[in-house]
Amino acid sequence: MDKKMLKYVAILIGLIVVTILFLLITNSIKGGVKYSYSDIEVKMVSAAKKYVENKKKNNIDVLPSAVGDSFNLPTSTLINEGYLNDLSSYAKDDVTCNGNVEIFNAGNGNFDYVPSLICGNAYKTGIKLAEQVVADNDSGVTEGSGLYQRVNGKFVTDYSDLTGGGSDSFEYVFRGDDVNNYVKIDNNLWRIVAIDDSDNLLLILNAHSQRAYPWDEKFNEDVKKYQGVNTYELNGLESNAYKVAQEFYGETMVLQDREEYSAKTKYLMTPMDLCAGKRSTTDSDFSGKSECSYILENEMIGLLPAYYYMSASLDPNCVNIVSKSCGNYNYLSQFDDYWWLLTANSENTNEAYTVSKKYVESSLCNYRADIRPIIKIGARAIYSEGNGTFDNPYQVKYFE
Repeated sequence: MDKKMLKYVAILIGLIVVTILFLLITNSIKGGVKYSYSDIEVKMVSAAKKYVENKKKNNIDVLPSAVGDSFNLPTSTLINEGYLNDLSSYAKDDVTCNGNVEIFNAGNGNFDYVPSLICGNAYKTGIKLAEQVVADNDSGVTEGSGLYQRVNGKFVTDYSDLTGGGSDSFEYVFRGDDVNNYVKIDNNLWRIVAIDDSDNLLLILNAHSQRAYPWDEKFNEDVKKYQGVNTYELNGLESNAYKVAQEFYGETMVLQDREEYSAKTKYLMTPMDLCAGKRSTTDSDFSGKSECSYILENEMIGLLPAYYYMSASLDPNCVNIVSKSCGNYNYLSQFDDYWWLLTANSENTNEAYTVSKKYVESSLCNYRADIRPIIKIGARAIYSEGNGTFDNPYQVKYFE
């Protein structure tokens, strides 16, 4: 390279340096580096984690101790203690910003940090997933496939009776065979079964265990055979179905097609009351009265109670759990495998219910079928994208 070319290169480099310095100085005068609103939310979460960490070093534990509880950390605290600048100084728009970070105890040492940011009319942290699902489904339908309101155990079938909540017993339940209820959490696909009156979402895994398991295979004194005992869990005495479900929560269950479990799921989960009561083959109740006669409190994982399978069917001939018509107009009969429900047969002690592809049977507990876990994700889950179809499932915004 000749001297003339070197001179031009040096001038060019000099101009670039001067330009960068000018932009840095200008940006500093205007309040520092500007961020997208999503980046500001990330900064809020990062600051909250540093705040918690430093408090812990000083023997101050601000994290919620009970699973399901939360701690609200205002950004004003983070600003006053030097973890953040004024939020408005980060925004590209000329707006006033404020917010907070809610820290949830998701169990098993997992704490979910969820920011809430409001910057005038320019930005507000996205709506909750439950709100988006309900809005996409017109806050409930009264006929055909879709999201139904169940009030005090009965489905609302008159449009004028749709309330959107306020009852002592209210939930949304997906029914029919053509429903947009897919949710993708990281790499795992789920189906939304129901949304409770606190906006927590009950999900069932779209995949299942790689291998089949017996519901139980202990020695049964009533039949004097190793056909299993059909009590899911009682006073710490656990069925095999209960233990295997816990393997999923412990990330040790091998999933269908070697699908990898998403650890992010645990940050979204919330404890649930699991209806572990038994029902007879002739029981015609859809409300969960039978299954919820015995409740396991604060469970993080489970299997699907039978009444939700019945509830998902729109066929009027679905009159009890073993009615083969229950598989009609039912998205839960679209899983092409054999899988266990949580519910056992109250007429004997060695049988529980399996979904046999298109309908439910009462099977001996030592029969082998797949495990398809259910979980609840908390109302805090924030909608990111999607419309609930298989090709475009709902997705959740992560801050971890």
